[in-house]
Amino acid sequence: MLQCAKILATLTFNCRRVSSQLFRCQNTKPSSATNLRRICAMPSPNPVKDEEYLIKVIPKRISLFQSLQSEQQARLQSLPHDPIKITLPDGSVKEGKRWETSPMDIAQGISKSLAANALISMVNGVLWDMTRPLEADCDLKLFTFDSDEGRDTFWHSSAHILGQAIEQQYGCKLCIGPCTTRGEGFYYDAFYGDLGLNPDHFKSIDSEADKAAKQPFERIEVTRDQALEMFSDNNFKVEIINDLPADKTITVYRCGPLVDLCRGPHIPNTSFVKGFGCLKASSAYWRGNKDRESLQRVYGISYPDKKRLK
Repeated sequence: MLQCAKILATLTFNCRRVSSQLFRCQNTKPSSATNLRRICAMPSPNPVKDEEYLIKVIPKRISLFQSLQSEQQARLQSLPHDPIKITLPDGSVKEGKRWETSPMDIAQGISKSLAANALISMVNGVLWDMTRPLEADCDLKLFTFDSDEGRDTFWHSSAHILGQAIEQQYGCKLCIGPCTTRGEGFYYDAFYGDLGLNPDHFKSIDSEADKAAKQPFERIEVTRDQALEMFSDNNFKVEIINDLPADKTITVYRCGPLVDLCRGPHIPNTSFVKGFGCLKASSAYWRGNKDRESLQRVYGISYPDKKRLK
């Protein structure tokens, strides 16, 4: 099914692109032959990567993330780890410690199978990372891929794998990458300059995504100024940060080399994603505004079982 979708997407995308480019060539009066070639050229499946951008921003973001993470972990360790009670849906109560016990600890205490399949938790009605420490007495629910909450989180986290792949492959500026809520799959919008993605690029993206093996999703909270410093090289992220309410808690997640502005939550690590594939690419406008920057949107699908891709 995935292969058929890719073939159809390739044919549809290329037909539309050729038609669009012919129209543009016929209705454009370029000032030089160079401009004509630039407008009408088909995109190369092996575009030049913006290595300078990657070399500049990736180490900087990781360094800032690690520094802030160390400070926050030290602060949590200094807080009193008082006993807390964790109530499960069946009414049973588990004992834990404040700022130390995580939903994953509770899952492991119930069964190895649950710990191996639980993707996300809900704490007092709020979705919560499996590895994030609990803060007080609470009601706790655990979700697997068979639930809406589990699937949405799984595909949201898969969007970060896609974001890592396209950023590493092309040096693009990432914009937003949500799951298609209550749909199937995810996408990531990014700014690639003059590059127009098409299905010929998918093999390279999929190969890059395969490198994200068992990378944990790590979470920190940052101030507005810290977020602006971390993403100062990405004008799209800067705009998002500046538009956030003053009292909004800003969170940043790291997964391998990818450090991304994101409210979360996420699955524990990328090893839960066994099957991953790109489906189609299309154009999009930043924030849906036709007067803003033109972006490329890559759609993908993923599953905890690779067989489901076929």
